[in-house]
Amino acid sequence: MYLNINNGVRMNKNEFLDILSKDLECTKTKANAILNSVFKCIEHSLKDSDELRFIGFGSFKAKHTVAKEVKTPRGTIAKVPAQRRVSFSVGSEFKATVNNK
Repeated sequence: MYLNINNGVRMNKNEFLDILSKDLECTKTKANAILNSVFKCIEHSLKDSDELRFIGFGSFKAKHTVAKEVKTPRGTIAKVPAQRRVSFSVGSEFKATVNNK
């Protein structure tokens, strides 16, 4: 049921919601609410923990970085505050699907 509506070039959220709403057999508004809810759940999960895993799909990891000073392209020094950086590692099933395996 997954349609390639843009010939594999690039997809935006609106095009993704078209596919999601057809797959869920609901309105685009409802699909948007569901997608936004999933995003919020991921955000809140990473706020409270360091890792969120979806077996086969991938893992989100939040890592703490220390405050540091860096040199800018103009040669000045800028302070970068301590923060948590989020990364995503692709799961094996996801990678296989993307690579047509």
